[in-house]
Amino acid sequence: MSYTLKEGQGSLFKNQKKESPAQPDMYGSVMVNGKEMRIAAWKKEGKSGTFLSIQLSENDKTKSVKTESYQNSSDELPW
Repeated sequence: MSYTLKEGQGSLFKNQKKESPAQPDMYGSVMVNGKEMRIAAWKKEGKSGTFLSIQLSENDKTKSVKTESYQNSSDELPW
């Protein structure tokens, strides 16, 4: 992204590489509570016409993988 996101703002871009209905029609980023989030949108048809269904998720760059390590002073396994 070539600009700094501001709180409560973001951008959506057309997904030029969409290959299946499960992939979003548009995607981008939005700043929520000081955290950059991924936003995805799908065009849908409803009773009142066309609308956008959106989803917010953690940005791949900000996801943290929780890892646990087991430390034991002996050679025994924890089970």
